[in-house]
Amino acid sequence: MKEKLSVWKIYRNAYRYVFSHLFAFAFLTIFYFIGSLFPMFLGNSSFFAVSGIYIYLFFYFAAGCYYKQQILWDKNIFISATLRFISAIALFIVALLVTSFVLNVVINFLKMSFGESFNVFFNDLLQSIVWQVGKYICIFLIFVIFFLIPSFSFVSEITGKNKSLLFTYIKTKGNVLRISFVTFISFVLLVCLMLLLARINIWIASFARAAILVFVSILYFKMYDFFYLFPVKNLKNNKEINLKHKSKHDIDNKENNSNVD
Repeated sequence: MKEKLSVWKIYRNAYRYVFSHLFAFAFLTIFYFIGSLFPMFLGNSSFFAVSGIYIYLFFYFAAGCYYKQQILWDKNIFISATLRFISAIALFIVALLVTSFVLNVVINFLKMSFGESFNVFFNDLLQSIVWQVGKYICIFLIFVIFFLIPSFSFVSEITGKNKSLLFTYIKTKGNVLRISFVTFISFVLLVCLMLLLARINIWIASFARAAILVFVSILYFKMYDFFYLFPVKNLKNNKEINLKHKSKHDIDNKENNSNVD
C-alpha cells in the first residue's frame, strides 16, 4: 500500500531543515524582504506584475538553493521550468473560469425554474457567512488541485526529473486533502501573524511575512520530496536488500555444494 503524506512529518521535517540551515534560511528571508520592497516604489500600475515576477524568480532561486542545483544560469532549464509554472497558473485560471461559468449557469437555471421565491432566497444566501466561507473554501481547493499540485512539475524540471503536469496527479493520488491541510495551516499562520504584527510595526510585519513565505517554500519542497524523492530511495533500499539476500543465498548454496562434494 502506498504511504500517505503525513502533515505532522512535513512540518517536523521543515522545522528541522530550518534549524540545520539557519544561515540559508536567514539569507533567503532577507533576500525576499529586500526584493519585496522594490515594487512599492514603482507605482500601482506595475505593482502586481513586478511582484509576481519577483516572487517567481525568488521561488526559482530558492528551489535551486534547496536542491543544490547549479541552475541559475542554465537558460534551457529556466525556460522549461518557467513554462511549467505558467502552465500551472493557466490551469488554475481556467479552472476558476469554468467553475464560475458552471455556477452561473446553475443559478440562472434555478432562477428561471423557481422564479421570485428563489431570487429572494438566493439574495439572502449571498449575504450569509455560509456562502462567503464556502466560496473561499472552493477557491482554496481549486488552488490546491489546479495550481499547487501541477506546479510540482516546475520543481521536477529543476531536479532533472522532467515530469509532466499529468504525472503530478499520479504521484499525489489520494493525498489532495493532506496537501490542502498542510497549505491551509501555513496560510492561517501567515494571516494571523500579519494581522498581529501589522498593529505593531509594518516593517516587522513585512519581515515576518518574508520569513513565513520562505518557510512555506520549504514545506512545499518537503511535500515534493515525499512524492518524488522518497519512493526512489525506498526502491534503492529494496534493491540493496534483495541483493544482500541474493548474495547470502549464493553463499549458502556454495557451502552446501562444497559439503556435498
